[in-house]
Amino acid sequence: MAELGAAHADTRRRRKAQRPKEIVEAAFEEFSRNGYAATTLDQIAERAGVTKGTIYVYFENKEQLFISMVREVTKATLDTVIDMFERHEGSTAELLRAQFSFIYQHIVEDRRRREVVRMLIAEASRFPALADRYHEEIHRPCLDLLQKAIQRGIDRGEIRRSAIIECPQVIMAPIALVDLWLIMYDTRQPLDLKAYFNAHIDLVLNGLLVKAA
Repeated sequence: MAELGAAHADTRRRRKAQRPKEIVEAAFEEFSRNGYAATTLDQIAERAGVTKGTIYVYFENKEQLFISMVREVTKATLDTVIDMFERHEGSTAELLRAQFSFIYQHIVEDRRRREVVRMLIAEASRFPALADRYHEEIHRPCLDLLQKAIQRGIDRGEIRRSAIIECPQVIMAPIALVDLWLIMYDTRQPLDLKAYFNAHIDLVLNGLLVKAA
C-alpha cells in the first residue's frame, strides 16, 4: 500500500509540473480560435481541464498568460540563435548566414509562431501593452543580438561602418514581409522560401561587408 501511495504521489507531482505547459497550450488554441479580446480564462480553463483558480496559481492575469504563450513558442529558437553567436569562431558572414538560415528554418516556417504574429497584428491597436511586451521579450533581444553581430564584424574589419548599426530593423524587415505574405496569401500566392532566403542573405551580406580591393 505504501508503494501504491508513493506511486500516486509521484504521478500527481508530474501532473502538477506539466500543468503550466498544458494551460499555455490550451491558451494558444483558444487565442488562435477566438482572438485575444474574445478569449476568457474560463474558456482556457475548460480546454485545459482545470479550474479558473488553477490558472491564477501560475499566471497573474490573461495578459501574462498570453506573453507566456508567446515565450513558449519562441524561446527555444531564440536561445539557439544566441548560443550560435556566443560559440561562433568563424567569419561574421558565416555567422550571419548560419543565424539567418536557422531563423528561416525554425521561425519563418513555424506556423504556430506565425499565428502569434497574426494575433498580435490584429490586437495591437486595442491592446498596445501586448505589442510592447512582445517587443521587449522577442524583438528587442533579436535586434540587440543582430547589433552585436554587426559590431563584431566592424571590430574585425569585415563589415563597413554604416547607418545599419543604428537601425538593424532594416535587415530584419524581409522576415516581417514573409510573415505578412503568408498570413495574407498562404498557398494562394506561394512564396519560394529557399529562393527568398538566398535573396535576403545576399542583400544583407552585400550591403554590410567590406568590399575587397
